[in-house]
Amino acid sequence: MKKALFFILISNLLFSQWSISSAERDALLYIYNTTGGEKWNRTWDTTTDPKNWFGVSVKNNSVTELNLSGNALQGTFPSTISTLSKLTKLDLSNNQLSGEVANGISSLSALKRLDVSNNRLTGDPSFAFSGLYNLEDLGIGGNTFIINDINGLLANFNNLKNLNIAGLGLSSVPSKITAFVNLENLTLDNNSLSANGFNSLSALSQLKSLSLSGNGVIQIPAQVLQLTGLTSLDLSHNNIPAEKLASLANLLNLQWLSLEGNQLTQIPSQLAQMRNLQTLNLGRNNISGNLSALTGLPKLQQLFLNNNNFSGNFPQELSAMPQLMMLNLNSNRLSGNLPSQLPEILLISNNRFTKEQLSTHLTYYPEKTELSYSPQRYDEEKQVLGILGQPAKLEQSLSRDQYNFTWYKNLDENTGNSGSGLHFNSVQQSDYATYTVEAYTSTVLGNAVRFDLSQFREPIRLVDQLGTTETSKYFSVYPNPAADYLYIISSKYEIQKIYIYDLSGKQIITDSGSKINVAKLPTGVYMLNIKTKDGIVNFKFIKK
Repeated sequence: MKKALFFILISNLLFSQWSISSAERDALLYIYNTTGGEKWNRTWDTTTDPKNWFGVSVKNNSVTELNLSGNALQGTFPSTISTLSKLTKLDLSNNQLSGEVANGISSLSALKRLDVSNNRLTGDPSFAFSGLYNLEDLGIGGNTFIINDINGLLANFNNLKNLNIAGLGLSSVPSKITAFVNLENLTLDNNSLSANGFNSLSALSQLKSLSLSGNGVIQIPAQVLQLTGLTSLDLSHNNIPAEKLASLANLLNLQWLSLEGNQLTQIPSQLAQMRNLQTLNLGRNNISGNLSALTGLPKLQQLFLNNNNFSGNFPQELSAMPQLMMLNLNSNRLSGNLPSQLPEILLISNNRFTKEQLSTHLTYYPEKTELSYSPQRYDEEKQVLGILGQPAKLEQSLSRDQYNFTWYKNLDENTGNSGSGLHFNSVQQSDYATYTVEAYTSTVLGNAVRFDLSQFREPIRLVDQLGTTETSKYFSVYPNPAADYLYIISSKYEIQKIYIYDLSGKQIITDSGSKINVAKLPTGVYMLNIKTKDGIVNFKFIKK
């Protein structure tokens, strides 16, 4: 009896201050302190009870869930996670954790969800995952793991519903996947899957979502076409031409489809048959027309047509689609007056709309839509010859009466010049660079709608010899700024080599692909050199 009372007393003391044991609280504090907790996006007030800390769920006096996804964690994978023995969900994805996964997590047999994707983890995590027999969700993609036997790593899992194995250098879909009869979501992005590497997919009768982004696919694999139950398919950033998309008509249950970044020159006519589509992404292609193929889609709610080659007036076909809630037309060459009927959310930044066209629309239709229009761009890229020791002038056409101006050197360096033109009294070697001018206006329209517009002139290059950068117009480098990956696409040239330098001239990265992992670069401005058979083209980009 005395022993029982003593045990109860000790238990009450352990939990009298906090909702969890001191051991578990210490484990959480260790995670906080070793992964830069004070710099997290959502920090913890460690003077309060852990049940109130962001991402921490407590049940029956134990931590059962820890979700710190996208919270700016840095440092090595925290070893004290194994102390949280009742964990059922652990999500540390989309951070900057490095090193190997701690072997101790193999003891967390209650885990049903484990996601460490999109970090900087290394090594082979197979042993660390060996005891996690109850996993239903596993995310390990987007790291720098070197896994000797992917089928061996997956051997202990028979209950998986969601699996992310992106960026592991796979040449084929692991054969073990055929045993996952309950698998619903599969992410295989950024691997090197061969034409014959998709055989294991045909057995996944329950699969609802499949992502094959960035695999260099040149046509839709036959095994994918057998998955007629798919509701979501990501084929972005591949090399599929429009004529190879006829077979899409087999997948009539699709509700979400991305063909972004495939260099399509036209909208595939087969899309008109996919009447269950709700979201369609055709961004970052070379499409210029044939929008009528989309107007018959009765359920389409979100449409991405950004970074294409649409020009002229706003496409009237799109304003007559009653279910369309969001339309992204950023980074095209559209101009003219906007129609009165527009989707609830409209993105038209980086086109050719004028101040007058935009302000007129906002005056008459101030509350009809959520309109994102700034900044706009205008004019083509231009070169101006500057001779050493002689004067030179960079000009643009907007009126100083309507705008305030700021000139930038190399995309982001404020020159301190606010004139309508940029003058050089005597050109120096350091002046040879790319310049951009921002023309900014801010007014309140008659109905009290605030109108803020930035107009950016396309880059003006001050060069010592005209024509040296002619090839640059055939390249697309995006996104800029970049966080994780930088994509490089050329409509004309074969890329032989890619070099990235910091501003001190030190070479940081050498690659030969069209997708460059810049996640490990410190925040800053970098030089990008693209080598082709005709020479080297230079760009600058910002790592955020």
